[in-house]
Amino acid sequence: MKKDKLRIFAFEILLILILFFALFASNIITRGLLSIIISIYAIITVLLFKIRKVSSINKIPVTWMMVIFSMFYLGIFYLFGLHFGFVKTKIFFSLRTIIKYIIPIGLIIISSEVIRRAFLSHKIEIKLKNKKIEISSVLTYIAMVLIDLLIYTDVYDLRRLDDFLTLLGFVFFASVSCNLLYNYITPRYGCKGIIIYRLITTLFIYIIPVIPDVYIFFRSFLRLLYPYLIYLIIEKMYSKNDYSTTIKIKKQEIIWNTILIVVATLFIMLISCQFKYGLLVIGSESMTGTLNKGDAVIFEKYEDQEIVEGQVIIFEYNNLQTIHRIVDIQKVNGEFRYYTKGDANSVNDDEYRTIEDINYLVKLRVKYIGYPTLWVRSLFSVK
Repeated sequence: MKKDKLRIFAFEILLILILFFALFASNIITRGLLSIIISIYAIITVLLFKIRKVSSINKIPVTWMMVIFSMFYLGIFYLFGLHFGFVKTKIFFSLRTIIKYIIPIGLIIISSEVIRRAFLSHKIEIKLKNKKIEISSVLTYIAMVLIDLLIYTDVYDLRRLDDFLTLLGFVFFASVSCNLLYNYITPRYGCKGIIIYRLITTLFIYIIPVIPDVYIFFRSFLRLLYPYLIYLIIEKMYSKNDYSTTIKIKKQEIIWNTILIVVATLFIMLISCQFKYGLLVIGSESMTGTLNKGDAVIFEKYEDQEIVEGQVIIFEYNNLQTIHRIVDIQKVNGEFRYYTKGDANSVNDDEYRTIEDINYLVKLRVKYIGYPTLWVRSLFSVK
């Protein structure tokens, strides 16, 4: 490895180490301090390493495309509000918001993209089992994902399961997808379009006073899927690869990715419980034999369907979703009363249920798939 490339390699490793330290010391390194560190690092990077100019004639068109994509992203997101409704943002636009959120996050985004542009200007390849790996691209990718995580570390309490899962789904997985796109675009068409795209799609929440009341995993899925769609469009419009083998490989990738997207969409729809069908993990042993702990059930939302004795229903009891079987139905003064019991319990539940108490009807059992969820919950001592 030549000396100049060795210096870049060392500089990338140093950045990753700094970011890891900042991640574990997030209670000390605030977002404002992080923005200063990243900005200084970007300046030093530009001074030490020559940034090669992008020669593509499509540089300006792709930049404008990224502006359009960012506005279209907001359009899709706010269209969800027509179905789910809108809520006020927790952080209102003010001078304090500008100082605490908008300026630091804006500096982090701009500085990180300058760093990405500088590092990806220089190819550093290593051979591994007769395959060449662009190590500079990999290290830059890791650094950028860490920066995304650091932007939100003071927003979520990682000691809470819900916040941990939100950070994992909304930030980490989305960052993995987004940075694949950014690493693809930057060396080919420059970083201006990426900077504009990131500023618009990240900072709007601190400026617009209302946002759609959308289940967090829908937003996560949109952030995960959208970069892939952008990649397909840009690749189709501006790529000059016409080799038949390349086209064949890309078609196979599109097919498999489409299958994964469809599966992920169905899964998100199920776990969100916002549609007719949903999925719930069995966390108790009251239905053992029929529904075991660690199993999951697919349920149908109750919408005045006929209910018969022996049906397994889901109702809320003590602020928990409970899955029990109807063992008796009585009509008293024109009101239907549903008496329930867990199949593994020796006695009926203490109280009867009414139509208003019934949320869902169990339709299908899926064995064992709920164990990872129960394991994660046990780590956070969630009962």
